[in-house]
Amino acid sequence: MRTLLLACIPLLLCMEAGAQSHSNEYGVLSLDVGTFFAHRPGHDIATSFPYTVTSLTSGGSTQNNFDGSLQGKFTSPAYLAGLKFDYGWRRSLVDIGAGLFRADGGDHGIYLKAGYGYNLYLGGLAIRPAVDFYYLMGKDKMGTIDNSQKQIGLLGFIAYEQYTVSQDDGNGGSYNETYDADHLDVNYRRFTLLGNPKIILSTPSLGRLVVSLEMGWLVQIYQRCDIQLEQTNTSHDATHTVGKVMLDMNGSLGGAFAAINIGVRL
Repeated sequence: MRTLLLACIPLLLCMEAGAQSHSNEYGVLSLDVGTFFAHRPGHDIATSFPYTVTSLTSGGSTQNNFDGSLQGKFTSPAYLAGLKFDYGWRRSLVDIGAGLFRADGGDHGIYLKAGYGYNLYLGGLAIRPAVDFYYLMGKDKMGTIDNSQKQIGLLGFIAYEQYTVSQDDGNGGSYNETYDADHLDVNYRRFTLLGNPKIILSTPSLGRLVVSLEMGWLVQIYQRCDIQLEQTNTSHDATHTVGKVMLDMNGSLGGAFAAINIGVRL
């Protein structure tokens, strides 16, 4: 045991010397690219429900049936790409980031992330145990219904021929703007919170360039799925959610994770 402790002294001194040389505060802005392999990515989605269309020109009403599906969605692997900012001091480091994710089958959306890591220095190499939290927000269109000059009743909601949204006036206030509804989109949405324990290996700074490799596991903490009824106008970006219907959880996005970061030290 004494021999083992004596052998570890040079390593500990090296790590401490590295820590002292990295004690100043610093920031790193990185391109963050990763892949994860969900072990239960979920199943295809299909829905069917009746709806009523009332014409505002003729006053007549008709009964219809909506059939929508997402075939080949929610596959594995999925890919992440975005920007990340690290702020470090002494051995601690916190990070925040945002970007896009997409699976081979078409499941896609945006993600937000934040986390904390603790640096252990071995010479110029940083070995960082860390944990991040990812929030994935995916939305895919299942179909659309003509909403122009029509009132639509479906799933306990009414989509009127016009909708009003609040707009920022640029001076700290807001105003209401009314749009003609062109279409009513039926969207499938999935929101997932993931924990990501990982090990990060960072190379010595190459000038201001920093390269890091990440390996870990995603653990699903929370998931919510719903069907969203969203009115749109083809001439404007503003949309209006008429309503949403909660659905059962669809699979689990937990699984193996790997990423590479290429950043600039600020």
